Amino acid sequence: MKKLSSDEKITIQSYDKNANEWAKDHAHEIRWYSYIKKFNQLLPSGKIIEIGSGGGRDAKQLIKIGYEYIGIDASEGLLAIARKNNPGAKFLGQNVYQLDFLDISFDGFWCVATLLHLPKNKINTALSEIHRVMKPSALGFISVKKGRGERLVYEPPPDETRFFAFYHPEEFKTILTQNGFEIISFEEVSKSNKTTWLIYFVKAKK
Repeated sequence: MKKLSSDEKITIQSYDKNANEWAKDHAHEIRWYSYIKKFNQLLPSGKIIEIGSGGGRDAKQLIKIGYEYIGIDASEGLLAIARKNNPGAKFLGQNVYQLDFLDISFDGFWCVATLLHLPKNKINTALSEIHRVMKPSALGFISVKKGRGERLVYEPPPDETRFFAFYHPEEFKTILTQNGFEIISFEEVSKSNKTTWLIYFVKAKK
């Protein structure tokens, strides 16, 4: 792992410490499944990478559909759970700033609630690296949280202290465009009074 800030290290440590609890708490979140269905409609087959595979919840669905799947995560604790939940699937310990893959390796990527843990001054580096490993017109799914600024946030276990960057829709749209992604669709979805998700389907422009 390289290029990680102290806030990012705190976040990874939090996931490692609470990996079992966190994975169990998030194992049955079904709100992303409708987006997996749309992802499959737009990309019926191919080689995909999940950026931030967590406990392997979405991996199970993506593999079931028939994708050639690889998952990466910076948390060794979550990777261990993902491997246990998806025997035979490929999960690697990597951070998004330094993907150990050749250029134009993937037909698509799936990235739920991962880029929101990156400092804003490093988001371009991450998206540029994702773009590098995508084939022309590769499909991507990204979700981040709506808001302003960036900060460490304390929530009761299984989350504890983690770093979050928050975005407004046009702000993140501009960032995506600057890094070579065309936006196919966008929507805001409110989970509760405290969380609104910004959801983007994108295509890699080469």
